[in-house]
Amino acid sequence: MKISSLHIKGFQQFNDTYLDFTNPNTGKPVDKICFIGRNGTGKSTLLSFIAGLLPNLNTLENTRILPFLATKLHLDEQDFYIFSSSYIGRRNVFLKPEVETVDDWFHQLTQEANPGSIQTQLDKLRSFEITGSDLDNIRQKLQFNNNSSDLLIYSPAESHTNTYMQVGDVPQTRLDEALGFFNGFPFHHTVADDNVNEFWKILIYLIKKRDNDREAFETREENLLKTKKELIEEFDKDHPKILNRLAELWNRILGKAGLEFDVENASNPIQLNDNLKAYIHLKSTRQKISYSQLSTGIRNFIFRVGHIYSLYFDREIQRGFLLLDEPENSLFPDFLFDLVDTYQELLLDKNGENNTQFFVSTHNPIIAAQFEPYERITLEWDLEGQVVARKGKAPAGDDPNDILTKDFGLKHLMGKQGREMWQRYLELRKELRKTDDKQKKKDLLHEINKIGEDYNFED
Repeated sequence: MKISSLHIKGFQQFNDTYLDFTNPNTGKPVDKICFIGRNGTGKSTLLSFIAGLLPNLNTLENTRILPFLATKLHLDEQDFYIFSSSYIGRRNVFLKPEVETVDDWFHQLTQEANPGSIQTQLDKLRSFEITGSDLDNIRQKLQFNNNSSDLLIYSPAESHTNTYMQVGDVPQTRLDEALGFFNGFPFHHTVADDNVNEFWKILIYLIKKRDNDREAFETREENLLKTKKELIEEFDKDHPKILNRLAELWNRILGKAGLEFDVENASNPIQLNDNLKAYIHLKSTRQKISYSQLSTGIRNFIFRVGHIYSLYFDREIQRGFLLLDEPENSLFPDFLFDLVDTYQELLLDKNGENNTQFFVSTHNPIIAAQFEPYERITLEWDLEGQVVARKGKAPAGDDPNDILTKDFGLKHLMGKQGREMWQRYLELRKELRKTDDKQKKKDLLHEINKIGEDYNFED
């Protein structure tokens, strides 16, 4: 299941905003979407909105009641709409997939000022409504369930309290708390800097789950006569260790700073009040480095990607959504050029499949350049002060400067002093063409070349 489009009316800055998440060449919803735009245009608001919308597609209960919302979904190779409105009470109306003009109809509906006229338009909706067993089937498939192959992850840019900075030893949790996941594993997770303990709890759960799976494997009747060595080799072949895989992921980042995740000396919690003890050390001296001593960018990044990776580890995910706000936070540019690929790698399930729709909000053109133009959505203010959305223009992999001008809408990429020097550069070149004085030409050429070299101005 993927979201094909959203048409929002009357929610915060989205007075009448249409968001298209499809590939124009195929009409199918895309696997990844990037929101860009100025501060205040609602990028983070959209991620939060979608995170709250998805678990409540069957009903408006416990969600914000909007004047109008049309959600187009792609499910089992079919498209259909879910229409929500405060005018029709606390329920959703499901519209048939063959309604091709619903966006135009919806736009017309939202322009109505007279409540009576609105009701007349809503009455027309009944002829498009899905009912009976077809509706029951859709509702059943829309339901997100715990202990299933469903996964919804929301990762905000920041929280009220950044507990990443407070991890002096290791994130605080206990074995007995982690064992609670055996009673029920939720589909909905928030990956944020105020719940790093939840990440550590999941790691302990995955370690203990592997122990349980190994014990069950060894006691199978067909395995009873095998040697311990044979059992270990067979089991390890199909059951990777979460800490080893986490080390592979983390060490790509840590290695650039001369650090590594110390898997060999990690302690496996045994008593109910035990915690997982796993640390980072200097590669050269093996001196332990506290998590709180790591740079802000590295610390935030490894906890974020580690938490997300742990939720996909050794699981089959048939329906996933990841909503990630500002993945570039505090990272040096050399980390950013393949950052989207890194996250895409995290989304592979145990079968090597990616069934997750990935939403990103960013201010960084390096990140935005890793999306196709039809995957990139620019939010901007129109002349009436309302937020509208348009598809990107620059091709994927383009120079980030082109992204800044074509999609971010920046007219100038240099600061005030740089623009002044550009004008000076042009004036000097103009003066050079007019003068016949050899010494003056020499002086002008010297200054022109100096400015050109300093600011990389080309002829």
